[in-house]
Amino acid sequence: MLEKIREGSQGIIAKSILGLVILTFALAGVGSYLNTPAETNVAEVNGEKISREAFDQAFQAERGRMQQQFGEMYAAMAADSTYMTKFRSEVLEKLIDETLQKQLAESLDLRLSDEQVRDAIRDMPEFQIDGQFNNDRYIALLRQAGYQPESFREEVREQLSRNQLLLGLIGSEFATGKEMQLLMTLQQQQRDINYVRFNAADFADKVTLTEQMLQDYYTMNLAQYETEQKVAVEYIELSAANLASDEQATDAEIEQYYLANKARYTKEERRQVAHIMLESEDASSDVEAKAEALLAQLQAGSDFAELAKTASADTFSAENGGVLDWLAPGDMDADFESAAFALNEVGALSPVVKSAYGYHIIKLVALERAQEKSLAEVSAEIALQLTQDRASAAFYELQQRLAEVSFEVPDTLEDAAEATGLKVLSTPLFSRSEATAPLSEPLVLNKMFDAAFIQEGLNSELIELSKEHAIVVRVKEFQPARTQSLDEVKANVEAAVRAEQSALLAKQQAGSVLATIADSTLAVQAEQQSLDLQQSLDTPRFGGTLDAEIRAKAFAMARPVDTPSVELVNLVNGDSAIVSLLAVKDAEVTVAPEPAQLERLAEQQADQAYKAVIASLKAKAEITRNLRVAQSGDVL
Repeated sequence: MLEKIREGSQGIIAKSILGLVILTFALAGVGSYLNTPAETNVAEVNGEKISREAFDQAFQAERGRMQQQFGEMYAAMAADSTYMTKFRSEVLEKLIDETLQKQLAESLDLRLSDEQVRDAIRDMPEFQIDGQFNNDRYIALLRQAGYQPESFREEVREQLSRNQLLLGLIGSEFATGKEMQLLMTLQQQQRDINYVRFNAADFADKVTLTEQMLQDYYTMNLAQYETEQKVAVEYIELSAANLASDEQATDAEIEQYYLANKARYTKEERRQVAHIMLESEDASSDVEAKAEALLAQLQAGSDFAELAKTASADTFSAENGGVLDWLAPGDMDADFESAAFALNEVGALSPVVKSAYGYHIIKLVALERAQEKSLAEVSAEIALQLTQDRASAAFYELQQRLAEVSFEVPDTLEDAAEATGLKVLSTPLFSRSEATAPLSEPLVLNKMFDAAFIQEGLNSELIELSKEHAIVVRVKEFQPARTQSLDEVKANVEAAVRAEQSALLAKQQAGSVLATIADSTLAVQAEQQSLDLQQSLDTPRFGGTLDAEIRAKAFAMARPVDTPSVELVNLVNGDSAIVSLLAVKDAEVTVAPEPAQLERLAEQQADQAYKAVIASLKAKAEITRNLRVAQSGDVL
């Protein structure tokens, strides 16, 4: 049979078929090779690559930290694509900074031994149970985070090396009392100024607008005139809180619940005792005799606390006069507990009691009798509990029904509303920024403005907003974003161009006045040109009512020598001002700074030093960033 197969394979047809098969496999192999995704890196720093995997781990860690810090607010922040783009860029820059630190640490031969790394890992609270390192927990958490022990140890080694570098930078910084006094002198410095303000609004009537000016401004600022996407939706909201308002508990139901759950409204008796313990695991007549002798002393009037301090083997409680924590049934050894609960008067003493630990003398220190709340006292609480329980049960029943019907009849919410007895609510068109609760919840917003969901025009799945609060939504109308025409926004464009030109005229006027001051002073020119000269004496560096831009300019100007310094400043609202610095008044600081002040100053200087080192390393480094890869992850 094999002979026939060999002979048959020598024919032309067989060879052709075999050739096609070989070619098919060859092309498949080449295709799989070409389609195999190449290793992607988010950045390269001095030839060292930062992988996408490393970026993803750093991103997840930073996202977890943000979620812990901001809680529910983070979901709203993460729904903003602009914020997430910036967030990813910041994570990438942090990785680049860490890589530069690691490279600098390596160049400085900063090293850590295996023992130091092992000790650092053992000291991490994440891997400890009851204050002790637990290897099983260590391995489990590493697997959960996607780490191998070897790679994690190396990452810890790198982190500790960077920390050595940081500690070296920070630890080498210090602040002297003289530096602090100089800083305080500058902070408390005051300045005398004159200034003339040129209000842009005063030049508005002098502005002549042309169609070309309006068209140019509109073209240069098209982004300002883009409308947001808008949707109009229908939705059904299901909330246990709303259902509870329809529920009422009868007096009979309240009483029945009270009787069935009476233990819940009963506070058990508890007591606090003190004891003197003579240690003896086994029965001992000698130890028991010593205990009896102590009991006799107590019955004769000796101070219990003093005897506990000198005679009790329980040194921890002895320091507190033998007093233990409050006792509840089941807390202590059975014989000890039996004797303790037999005492009914504060100050009463028990006979000598043998426990597994030794012989005890027990004194009742405090007693709280069992207390039972009456039906009247807890009636309102029970009524609320019953309504909440019913509302909760109704919620889960309706939730299931709402999910089923809204899925089975996907192009309308009317059937789901009829099946659940809930109302279909409807909205006019609104944008993301205009959404109100519950539609403003990030999960709902993302669903409503999802392109595929809008195009389908069907009901959403049941969206859980919180515990026992859910919603189903459907987009009934969509208005895409668009750029408004010049005619639509002409009034806004005219106002913007007029304000811009008014500010330009105010600046030109201020510049003209400034040019005439060369041989005089601002006060002289203000008088000659009938300008409103304003004065601000003893102006502080911080606080006050003076415009921030004028204040900043006054404290940035050089100290006047023979004549006042004069400069022009443009204000953020379009106004301009000429500022004349008349005098600089230095504060006299003689008080020695507090240690805490010096520490804060040293920390500020250390932070500046660290940033300077990183900036220097970045300036000298060869860095390439693959922002497309870094930004290609899902917006979470």
